[in-house]
Amino acid sequence: MACRIVIACEMGGGWGHVLPFRAIAREFLRRGSSVSVLCCDARRAHQAFTGLDVAIEQSPAWKILKTGFSLNYAQCIWGNGYWDGERFREQFAWWTGRLREHKPHFVLTDYSPTALLAALSLDLPRGALGTGFTLPPDLSPMPGLHPWLSLPEKELARTEDMLVERVRGAVPSVDSVARIFCGARRFLTIFPETDHYGNREGETFRGPIFESGSDAGCDWPEGDGPRVFFYLSSANRCLPDLLDHLRTRGLPAVGYVRDLPESDRQKAQSATLRISPKPVDIFRATAQCGVAVTHGGYSTTAQVLLMGVRMLVCPEQLEQTIQAHRLNAQGLCQFASFLGKPGGVREKFDLAAGSAELGRNAAAFAARYAGYDSSRTVSGIVRECLEAAA
Repeated sequence: MACRIVIACEMGGGWGHVLPFRAIAREFLRRGSSVSVLCCDARRAHQAFTGLDVAIEQSPAWKILKTGFSLNYAQCIWGNGYWDGERFREQFAWWTGRLREHKPHFVLTDYSPTALLAALSLDLPRGALGTGFTLPPDLSPMPGLHPWLSLPEKELARTEDMLVERVRGAVPSVDSVARIFCGARRFLTIFPETDHYGNREGETFRGPIFESGSDAGCDWPEGDGPRVFFYLSSANRCLPDLLDHLRTRGLPAVGYVRDLPESDRQKAQSATLRISPKPVDIFRATAQCGVAVTHGGYSTTAQVLLMGVRMLVCPEQLEQTIQAHRLNAQGLCQFASFLGKPGGVREKFDLAAGSAELGRNAAAFAARYAGYDSSRTVSGIVRECLEAAA
């Protein structure tokens, strides 16, 4: 049977939410299914799915209300739009209407709670794919997101109750935040060591889905010391000090800085430091470097770990900060905390580059997962979805 598949990307930005679905969509198409993508960033989706016979539709935007780091998943969803009751009702009506129109045999979501609720209300076969951050444990109330803090149970329950009250106006059967995922197949596409919640019990870890967003290689300059690959945004608080430190040490360094003006890119370069004008193929870069510096995007982090490369993480938001904290606690990275001064990245880099223990731990991780093939993860997920759709 030729199945109609709807892929939903409702919240979250960046390539990390879109590129894994390109691999999944390709496999669905190979097996004779049709694929429609309902996405909060249709422009990026059109770029990602170029060359694939996939229908792409822009989903309506949420009104974001952020007052600091969220305590748990419930507060994440609340701040990402559920705080506005009228907008929630409009969004739920939109997703319900579009799913009725598409009549999918299966709905596969990533960070898409309203799409999941709409599919639940229509009793459609459905699944939730994601990292530990976007696919939380099946617990009530939702546990805290800050492993460095002791959060009061009363406050976690309060955020849970607010969100549940909002959701029950549309789907009365939802009596906890965890019930948003009720009946959905769970596809946790991470390694256990990279779970934002630690090693949760009773969960299947599928492993990450890798899909390169670039084929640009690295033209490594001459220099003394290990090769350094960096991938950060121009807004990263650590960027100026990191680039200055790499130039001062004369290390051969290549990287990409998202949203960096061309004039600034040219000024920042030196004989030993090159900044690519377009994204670099991370597969190739991490295979050739000795140290990697990233903002902590999941796919990049997982690839660095699989290559056994020493890593410094300079997170830009909560999801990346939690993961960096977890990996640091396991001796798998150094990280520049939000609580430290930006200039501290110099010391953190030297610790990462010179740590024999970090090198051993990274090599052990790579050996543990040697031979990992994300295409098998993709085919397994697609097979399960089609079985549920039959």
